[in-house]
Amino acid sequence: MVGADSFYYLGGILRAGKRGYALVHEPSVLRKCNVQPMVTFATCQICTGGQFREFFIKCVTAGNTNAIYYEGLYAALIIGVEESIRILQPNVPNHALSTLAVGIFYVCIGNDKEASKLFQQFAANHYDLRSDAIVEMGSDLEWRLTSFGAPYINRYGASFKFPDDKVIKSPRCLYGHDYTVDFEGSYKNCRLFWICGNISHIL
Repeated sequence: MVGADSFYYLGGILRAGKRGYALVHEPSVLRKCNVQPMVTFATCQICTGGQFREFFIKCVTAGNTNAIYYEGLYAALIIGVEESIRILQPNVPNHALSTLAVGIFYVCIGNDKEASKLFQQFAANHYDLRSDAIVEMGSDLEWRLTSFGAPYINRYGASFKFPDDKVIKSPRCLYGHDYTVDFEGSYKNCRLFWICGNISHIL
């Protein structure tokens, strides 16, 4: 598939003329195009006013899973997490990072019931909420948000509300140990809680 390895390989096709331009902008190509190198090595260029912004948004519109994920995180900083949730919805529940991000963003705006639903979907489709994978994915979310220019102003501190229901319970160990260490019993959601707190803090 054209562009599946990296969007960089599309440059030569674009230079081939109108037919090349048309091929590159086919929805099937935009949907499968690997935008990760664009986001990782030219982050500012996918943001508003950037060189790759127009092409990147076309990938989002075409349903490119990774483009939707990155655009959702960018929107959380520029517009707000409510818009981010809307953008990320097409990826839920199949894309793990998007599903986790939406759950965390619901925590940030105080919608603990929706957050609980998303975390349950994440656990059913991807990883245990107490697993090492949660820590790794939380770190990825933080790093991506930081790379997009996260302001670290804790704008959602007042509305932050972690679920506390029959399925997803707030941890009873809010202070006193390293959340990257696995604990059982009342500590089982400590990792997820602190990841939510960290994300809220940097927004």
